[in-house]
Amino acid sequence: MEDKIIINISGTKYEVSSETFKQITLTMSHAKRELEKMTARAEKQGEYFLERNPTSFLAVLGYFQGNGLHLPPLTCTAEFKNELEFWGVDPEAMEHCCYSKYVGFFDDQKALSILTDDQTQRINERKELQRRAQGSGWPSIQAKIWSILEEPSSNIIAKGYFYTSAFFVIISIAALICGTHPTFRRSLRESEWREYFDDDFHRYAGHFDSSHVHSGSTVPPLPTEPMAQIDLLTYLDFITTIFFTIEFALRVIFCPTKKRFFVSLLNLIDILSLLVMYSKYIVETVNPKEKYTASIFDIVHCFQIIRVFRLFRLVKNFIGFRVLLYSMKASFCEVLLMSMFLMVATLLFSAFVFFSGDKVFTSIPDSFWWAIVTMTTVGYGDIYPTEALSKSIGAICAITGVCLLAIIIPIFVNNFLLFYAYSKVWGTKDKVMGESNRKKESTPFTSKTKIAPFKPE
Repeated sequence: MEDKIIINISGTKYEVSSETFKQITLTMSHAKRELEKMTARAEKQGEYFLERNPTSFLAVLGYFQGNGLHLPPLTCTAEFKNELEFWGVDPEAMEHCCYSKYVGFFDDQKALSILTDDQTQRINERKELQRRAQGSGWPSIQAKIWSILEEPSSNIIAKGYFYTSAFFVIISIAALICGTHPTFRRSLRESEWREYFDDDFHRYAGHFDSSHVHSGSTVPPLPTEPMAQIDLLTYLDFITTIFFTIEFALRVIFCPTKKRFFVSLLNLIDILSLLVMYSKYIVETVNPKEKYTASIFDIVHCFQIIRVFRLFRLVKNFIGFRVLLYSMKASFCEVLLMSMFLMVATLLFSAFVFFSGDKVFTSIPDSFWWAIVTMTTVGYGDIYPTEALSKSIGAICAITGVCLLAIIIPIFVNNFLLFYAYSKVWGTKDKVMGESNRKKESTPFTSKTKIAPFKPE
C-alpha cells in the first residue's frame, strides 16, 4: 500500500501520495526556509503544515496529480499568481481555458496602472497641499490659494471660484460664436468708416456731412461688406480677457511647482489663448482697418477658437473625463494600428477603383475621399461608382471598412468600460477625502507638529 502524507494548509488537511508529495517538494526547492519549517513541524505534529491559501493549493494539487492547472473560481488572480510562485509552478502550464483569463487579468492591470499612478499622484499632491496649508507664512497662503484654484471640492470658496470661471469660459465662447452670426453684427459708424477708408475718407464724407460735398461732385457708394460686431460682444470679449489674464497671473504666482506648471498642456493652452487675444488687440490697434477687412492677419482671428479648449479645465476634475483620456492613452497602439490599416486600405481601393475604368474617378488622389467615406460607412454620395466593376470594388471596400472598425473599436470600448468600473473606487476615495477635509476645516488646528518650510522650485 502506497504511503500517504498529510499536508495541512491553514487548517484544511489533504492526504497525498508520497510520489505527489515528492513532486511538490521538488518544485518548492527555491523556498528552502519554508521546506525546513514544514519538515520541522512534520517531525513534531506528524503532518506538514503551511499557512497558505487552501483554495489555491487545491488547484496546485490538481496540477501535481495530473489533472491540469486551472484558475480557482473564487480566488483573486493576483493572489493565485503569488501562490504559483510559492509552489514553483510555471503559469504557462495552465490550461488554455483558464490561461486566457489569467493573461487578460494582468493585461487589464497593466492598463489600469495609468489610472492608478495618476490618481495616487493626485491624492499625494492633495495631502501635501493640506500639510502646507496647516502651516504658516507664505507656504500656507500659497497652498490655500492653489487649492481654491485647482480643487473645486476643497471648500465653498473654491466652488464659487469654479462656477465663476465656468461662467466666464462660457461667456467667452458664446461671444466668439455670436460674433460670426449676422444677427450680432451691425453697420459701421462714421468713426469706424474713417478707420476703414483712412486717407480716402474725404471721398465718402458726403454720406455723413453734406457740407463736405462740392457742387456737382459725385459721392461713391459705401461698400456693403464691412460689418462690425455689436458693442456688447466687444465689451464681453474685453472683460473675459481681463479675467483670464488675472486668473493666469494668480496661477503663476501661487503654483507650488513652476516647472510642472509651464509644461502642463492646459496651461500651455491658456498661454496660447491669451497670446492670440492680445495679438488681435495689437494688430487692430496698429492697423484699425484690420477690424473690417480680410487679410493675412485673419489667421490670428482663426486661432481664437483655442479658447474652446478652456472647457477641458472645467471638466478635468471629473472622473468621467479622466477615464476617457486614460482609455485613449491605453488604446493608443490599437488606434494607431487602425489608422495604419485604414491608410493602406484607402491606397489600395483608391487605386483599384481608378484602374477599373470608371470615368467618375479622375485620379487616385481624388479617389481617396471616396475610399475613406466608404470604409467609415459615412457615404456622402457626392462620388459613387457607376459601372459594374467599380461597384464590386466599392462593395468590397465597404465590407472591409466595417470589418476593420468592428475589430479595433471594441478594444477601445473595453478599455473605457474597464477604466470606468475601476474609477468608482477612486471616486469613493476622493469623496471620503473631501469629507475628511471639511471636518478638518470645521475643527481648529491645534497640532504642535512643526511644518517644514516650502521651498518653491
